[in-house]
Amino acid sequence: MRRIKHKKLAVLVSAVAIIALASAAFAYFTNSGTGAGSAGVGTSSTIELSSSLVGTLYPDGPDVDVTVNIHNPGAGSQYVGTISGVVNTNDNGTVTTADDCLGSWFEVDDVVYNGTLTADGTAGDSDTADTVVRMNDSGTNQDNCKLDTMSITWSSN
Repeated sequence: MRRIKHKKLAVLVSAVAIIALASAAFAYFTNSGTGAGSAGVGTSSTIELSSSLVGTLYPDGPDVDVTVNIHNPGAGSQYVGTISGVVNTNDNGTVTTADDCLGSWFEVDDVVYNGTLTADGTAGDSDTADTVVRMNDSGTNQDNCKLDTMSITWSSN
């Protein structure tokens, strides 16, 4: 009987010791501290805008569809607002030169894109936007534009 009491006492002492140790494991001290760190901030990348050759234009003819390719080569998010295009011709700035095809005879509709490219932080996000280009009737002879190949310079804000 005495042996059983010793065993019960030993079990009870062990249980109390385990509870005491478990409580001690959750004790902690608090204190304040200071430190310094650093972080680098990236920079913006130039948005790349381009388009393929568009269909044939005629004075006072129909609008011709053009797709603008928009590309962000960087890994940071880039906001693209309105995309504008200007038709470049062989215009040398004088009206009397035989090779004048005036850029002012052409009109490109703006694209209100208002979007962000590369929002997920991976480099090389691209998109497209559609617009139209037209050749206006100047009320003058526009033969100097016949068979010309012109480019469109794109810009965005």
